[in-house]
Amino acid sequence: MKIYLVGGAVRDKLLGIEPKERDWVVVGSSPDEMKSKGFKQVGKDFPVFIHSKSGEEYALARTERKSGHGYTGFEFDINSNVTLEEDLERRDLTINAMAEDQDGTIIDPFNGQKDLKDKKLRHVSDAFSEDPLRVLRVLRFKANLSDFDIVPATNVKINEIINSGELEHLTGERIWLEIYKTNNLYKFFSYIIDFKINYLFPGILQKFGDNVDNNILQSRLSKNKLHLISHYLGHNCSDIDSFAKKLKVPNEYTDLAKLYYNNKDDVSKFNFKKNKDYSVLLKIIKNLDIRKKERLKNFFELLAEDNVESDTINFFKSLISKIQEYKLNTEDKSKSNLEIKKIIENAHSEIAQNHIKEFLNNKQN
Repeated sequence: MKIYLVGGAVRDKLLGIEPKERDWVVVGSSPDEMKSKGFKQVGKDFPVFIHSKSGEEYALARTERKSGHGYTGFEFDINSNVTLEEDLERRDLTINAMAEDQDGTIIDPFNGQKDLKDKKLRHVSDAFSEDPLRVLRVLRFKANLSDFDIVPATNVKINEIINSGELEHLTGERIWLEIYKTNNLYKFFSYIIDFKINYLFPGILQKFGDNVDNNILQSRLSKNKLHLISHYLGHNCSDIDSFAKKLKVPNEYTDLAKLYYNNKDDVSKFNFKKNKDYSVLLKIIKNLDIRKKERLKNFFELLAEDNVESDTINFFKSLISKIQEYKLNTEDKSKSNLEIKKIIENAHSEIAQNHIKEFLNNKQN
């Protein structure tokens, strides 16, 4: 058996990027041999194995044949005679169809290195059309590798897949994974709209704000995937619930997106220097649901990344801290629920009133 580093890890190394994960292909082996060497198989019928120590994926070299709809409709051939080149030929793009042996030699049967140099996204073979997920993968690579272009022949293949209706067989989980792996959502969804496949993403808006502003936002948010996705959905999705339901989006993303969408303007536009209506201020605090501290922390971080004034953010954060510190005394705890509610409301109003005065005094000094 021979083992090769393949795919994105090889591509990223050639681009001078530290690979986030490493995938391996094993040539000339079998499931029994892999298991005998301590590898754990992923699923009963899938020829991928997990290394017992590194946790990295090792896949038997294989060929594939289309047997149904979607990205799962394939039959595998994992015969030990399958060559490395045959395995690489089933991959999506030439820049992802390279391998590196244990001596560091690059195996590049489809000229992926040249396409990396020329900044081209090019499909490897006609097998590209058999997997509809590759449409989203190519658009993800185009968004992440901003100066790369899709070659005309691959554009044709993409449109063939779109016109075939195969995209409708993609599961929400797989679509979500492509979103999660995308570093520049603004560009990704602009390409989605260009190819007229935004029907896959309920609620995504047709029109975007100024591209320059979006790119600046993207650069500020890109290091935190939770912030990036939640911010994008909060600004560019008219129906976050439908989007989340179809794509099986984790709750922390949708909750933060909705909190941000529903409360950003109220917080960012509240003028504590002029507005003395404490009921309005306390209503904003109530809508933020300050019991969920981690979500609240992310909300304020998003505000900062969206260039909301630091004075405004500090004003709300310090007020919330004071409200959270307030505790009923022993005597008040023994009163009726209605009385306790009124005591807390009055206390919060007084805290808000004093907070505005203190904050303004500190700003003047």
